[in-house]
Amino acid sequence: MVAQRGNGHASASGDPTRAAHTQLAYEAVKEKIASGGVTPGEWLREHTVAASLGLSRTPVREALRLLAAEGLVELVHNRGARVVDWTPEDIDEAYRLRALIEGYGAGLAARRADPARVAELRALQDRYERALAEEWPSGSPAQCNDDFHAAVLDASGSARLSALVAVVSSAPLVRRVLRGYSDDDRRRSVVAHRDIITAIENGDDALAMSAMSGHILAARYSALGPRR
Repeated sequence: MVAQRGNGHASASGDPTRAAHTQLAYEAVKEKIASGGVTPGEWLREHTVAASLGLSRTPVREALRLLAAEGLVELVHNRGARVVDWTPEDIDEAYRLRALIEGYGAGLAARRADPARVAELRALQDRYERALAEEWPSGSPAQCNDDFHAAVLDASGSARLSALVAVVSSAPLVRRVLRGYSDDDRRRSVVAHRDIITAIENGDDALAMSAMSGHILAARYSALGPRR
């Protein structure tokens, strides 16, 4: 799975200081949502967020608008912003779209990745497995997972794919799912990542696409939770 990296939305501002403050607020609030520091349905008050970051309310307001554009928060007229609570239909659609986009990206990576890229993927996978085994204090499993998926997309050579994933996915949702992984979920994730690397290393675009798509579609059930 994958979750988005900070994407520098705020850099469009003409004031560098204001842009930097907006980006700081954007990343801080996004990370708080991802880590579970704020929960679905919880209100994000501008003055509270601003005070916690030592900023004015203006960059916080702009950051909340960016997060609303990504579907992570909802702006309610005259009430403020609150964290979005995804419905099962939202989750299902997001994972299906990710499977299509990232599957295609893995296929491109199999055609284009050189040995250095493959070595990078193996190193990131090793880090992910160590993090899952709590043998890697410098990185959380969620961040290591993010890095692996981002590296596959980078290896595809297509900047559009990363942008598309950022639109349809939710980093907070992915991280919540990872925190709730069972031992079986972890084992499946490890095997799937290894299969993706094998396919890319051998230039097998069909296998890479299938392995990545299947990996994400299987993770969809962890995101949706037990069937009622």
